[in-house]
Formats: sequence, structure tokens, C-alpha cells
Amino acid sequence: MPKLGMEAIRRRQVMDAVIHILSTNGWRDLTIREVSDVAGISSGVITHYFSNKRALTLDAINDATLQFVKALGKFESRRSDAASRLVSLVDFVSQPSPAGIPEWRFWLSLFGRMPFDGVLQAEVQKVHRLYAEVIVRLIEAGVDEGSFHCSRKPGDIAIKFISAAFGLCVPMVADPQAMPPERCRRLLLDLLSQDLGLSLGDTPSEKALTKAVN
Repeated sequence: MPKLGMEAIRRRQVMDAVIHILSTNGWRDLTIREVSDVAGISSGVITHYFSNKRALTLDAINDATLQFVKALGKFESRRSDAASRLVSLVDFVSQPSPAGIPEWRFWLSLFGRMPFDGVLQAEVQKVHRLYAEVIVRLIEAGVDEGSFHCSRKPGDIAIKFISAAFGLCVPMVADPQAMPPERCRRLLLDLLSQDLGLSLGDTPSEKALTKAVN
């Protein structure tokens, strides 16, 4: 963890640099020197605030996790019916580079190293748990509204959805032409529709709604 007193802007630059490196080149190029070059901050300043590369990396990963959870929370707090909020969340996660969070390449690099690092496992588990909690609450809201008629427990639906969403990140990154955002969106909405007893596939995306309004 960084020492107290580190300027917020420098910390943000360092965190963004680590996330950028992991998103573009993976763990191989993650060095203090590379972070220094990308962030535009001297390596001496970085090592002054962080005890070593691992502390720096874990702090950046924790920061990315907080960004992800904060982004998910925005869909839960919107003033609309549960189905619309859930569709908006699907619109968000079906993009290769969702706004406000590290792109999926970053998360794939994290997942690839996770089996060999207990601390990273804990971070991924936290993301999964908080992600699932948001999905579950949206499903429960839809049940209370009378629009969802679940064929299985909300927790099971959430885990199934999250596994599919993260799984689709692989073809989105590896073969974006074969897995464009609209196809990813349709697959995820079809998956949810099967378990919620409500067709979500005909709900327009946020992008389409914005065009209609404008």
C-alpha cells in the first residue's frame, strides 16, 4: 500500500499505468521502470510510496475492483424497472471496453495469473461476489414487481450469468469480428430470459434509445 501523503493525482497516474500495462502487454512488462515510463513519474518517486512491485500491483488491482463495483452499483440505483436496469447492465458488460472500468484484457490477464496467487484469487472472488449480489438484487426487484418468474434461485441465475459474461470476454478479445458487442448482448439477454421467464431480447439497447431521443 502507498505511504500516507501521496498526492492523489500521482497515485491515479500510477494506478492507471499499471492497469494499462496489464491490459496491453500482460505481466511480462510490468516493472517499476515500465510503470515509471507510462505514468511519466520517476521510479524513485514510485518506490518512495510503494515498498515493492507487488504492493504496487495489488493496490492497482484493488483500485480496478473498486471501479468495477462502483460501475455496477450505478445500474442498481437507477430509477427504472428491474428489467430495464438489467438490460442496461448487459449493454455495459457486452462492450469490449466498458466506460469507467479497465477493459476486459485487463481482467483476462488477472484471471490467467489468479490460479497461482492466493491474493489475486481473493480479489477475483470479491469481484464475483459483489457482482452476483447486484444481479441477485435486480432479479429480486423484478420478482417483487411481478415481471420476473424465475425458473431457479436468483443466486444460481446470477452465477450462471456472470460465468457466461466473463466467458464471452475471451472471444470478444481474441476474435472481435466473430463476437461483436451486439452478438454478445443478444447471447446474454437470451440466457437471462430463459431463467427469468421474460423476453429481454426485444428491449432496445441504451445506444438505440439515445439515438431515438436525439
